[in-house]
Amino acid sequence: MRTVFRWLLLAALLGAGSTLAVLGVYADEPADAPAANAPAELDRLLKLPESGSYGVDRRGGLTRGEWRTRFLEVRKSLDAEKEALVASQAKLDDVAGSASNWQVAPVPGLEPSPDAPLDYQLRVEIRRHKSEIQRLERKLRELEIEANLAGVPEEWRS
Repeated sequence: MRTVFRWLLLAALLGAGSTLAVLGVYADEPADAPAANAPAELDRLLKLPESGSYGVDRRGGLTRGEWRTRFLEVRKSLDAEKEALVASQAKLDDVAGSASNWQVAPVPGLEPSPDAPLDYQLRVEIRRHKSEIQRLERKLRELEIEANLAGVPEEWRS
């Protein structure tokens, strides 16, 4: 019985030794040696690789949504200015049809027409709308050029 017990003990020790060798624990190393290497390996594993693409397609440094937003903002502003210009021109047409041509400027001895200041204000407003439309059209052209240079597809611009 004693011999069997010795053989079992020897087999257990040999089995435990190979298990410890697989785990990286050896008799000649300190017990906390693998733990000292673990934080360095863990830090390396937690960092993202520098040369990776993460599924976000960028052109010119911007994503599809960012390009769409830029084009949409300019086009929306341009449409709003064009609508405001049409409304101001319609008001000017109404005022111009009702006012006398001789009462646009004050004449000594006559009172100025109440519509004359409105006529002037509408003309200034129309000029402002036209210059803003020109500025926005120029901005849209510049955005188109920037997108062309960055290789932005047409579907990202709508």
